[in-house]
This record gives sequence, structure tokens and C-alpha cells, in this order.
Amino acid sequence: MKKIYVIVGSTASGKSNLAVKIAKSVHGEIVNADSIQVYRDIPLLTARPTLADEQGILHHLYGYLDEHAVCSAADWLEKAVLTLNHIDTPVVVGGTGLYIKALTEGLNDIPPVDTAVRDMVRNMPIEEVRSKVLNCSATDPQRLRRALEVQLTTGKPLSYFQSLPPVKKIEADFEILWVNRPREEIRARCRMRFLQMLEQGAITQVQDLLSRSPTGGITKAIGFKEISAYLNREISYEKMIDLAVIATCQYAKRQQTWFKHQLKSHKIITNPLDFNI
Repeated sequence: MKKIYVIVGSTASGKSNLAVKIAKSVHGEIVNADSIQVYRDIPLLTARPTLADEQGILHHLYGYLDEHAVCSAADWLEKAVLTLNHIDTPVVVGGTGLYIKALTEGLNDIPPVDTAVRDMVRNMPIEEVRSKVLNCSATDPQRLRRALEVQLTTGKPLSYFQSLPPVKKIEADFEILWVNRPREEIRARCRMRFLQMLEQGAITQVQDLLSRSPTGGITKAIGFKEISAYLNREISYEKMIDLAVIATCQYAKRQQTWFKHQLKSHKIITNPLDFNI
């Protein structure tokens, strides 16, 4: 059975560097499992690996979607399975818990959404979507639209398919490594990394993206909202930094909590620099 290394952790934990280190040790290739790094825009703000970061290791599923695309766990899993099947020793790395769970435990088998239905729902006002969708407690607009798409395509509410047992799309020996640094250390790393993003040109990248009126998942990148507010002269430069760092730390905390309660079998790594396979 194929062995797949899975490196998870919060933002700014150093999991990407650990993935490269492991890939070098096992002659593997890296597969992205981060729901924001799948987008090609604002690579600085999304902390997408540079060519220097990749260190000659093949990286897959980074930056392949445009600013209007939406990528669900099912969408990502479909591409991930195709990619993993062609790699001898994959090293999956990311902080999106739903992607990791979909890969290692499977997904509810939801029929593909009709393209015409998807286009129609995407153009509906969110209030109309909310009024039409059945048995859905979600408040996030993207999830509400997804629920209505499934409902209109299949004639059944999304909750029906979610009640079915998950179906695994790939059988493998998963070795899950959770990079779980102390919370205070993560906070310091979050601030330092955001300041580095600004120095390297993150604001210019966001400005360029805004000029194309993005509507997809890329707008959920941590820091995008705060930089956009600064560019619109709604907040000061200093306030932008403070709010973005707070948002990053809050996101990291949610990730740590999720992995603590959702990972079934894993090793905890507090210092990735000292870890060796």
C-alpha cells in the first residue's frame, strides 16, 4: 500500500519547510492541501512557496485557480487523488482541516452539480439563496450556495448526502505529522511573517487583484480584507497591521483547535527543525 506523509499545522507553524525536509529524505513530491494556496493571485499574502522555498522539490496543486474560482473539499480531493496516484512518495502539506479529513477519511458521496445550475445559483442574491435552500444551518454565503446547487441538481437537500457514510477516494498508509508549536510562539511568528509580506510587496499584489474584482475563495485570504480597507482609506497602515495580525492569530487558534479534536492518528512535532524521518 502506498505511503503518504501528511504534514498539518496552523498558519506560520513551519509545516511547509518540514514538508520539504521530509520530501528530500524520502525522495518525494509535495502536494498542497491549503484552500487558499490553490489560487494563483497574491502569492505573498497566501504564503505560497517560492522557487527558492521549493528547493528543487516538485510541488503540485499550488496556484492553479483564478480569482473567480471556488474550491470545495470535493473539488480539491478530486484533483489531489489524480495527482497522488502519479507520485511514488507523496508528501501532502496544508492547514485546511476539511481537505485533510476528506483525503484520510473520505467524503460524503455527493453527485456532481450541474454547471447550468451552478452558474444560476452564483448569480442569485444571497437573500434569495437563503430563502430557497432547505435544511441548512450554514450562514457562510459560499456554503449556502453550495447547498442550493446540490438541492436543485439532485432534488434532495445537502443534509441528506451529509448523513450518508463517507466514501474514501484513495487507500493509503497515511502518516500524519502535526506541527504544533506553542501558541505564544505562533503569535510571534504570525506578526513577523505578516510584516515580511508587507515588505516584499503584498499590498501591491492585493491592489492588482482588486482591480479584477475577485469573487472567488481568494477573497478569504487572511489579511485581504484588512489590506483592502487600508487601500480604500478606511483604516490607517498601523491599524491594518494590528487587525491583520489579530485575524491571523485567531485563524491559527481555530486551526490548532480543529486538529486537536479531529485528527485520529498522528504524531505531534513541537520543533520541526529537530525532526527527522
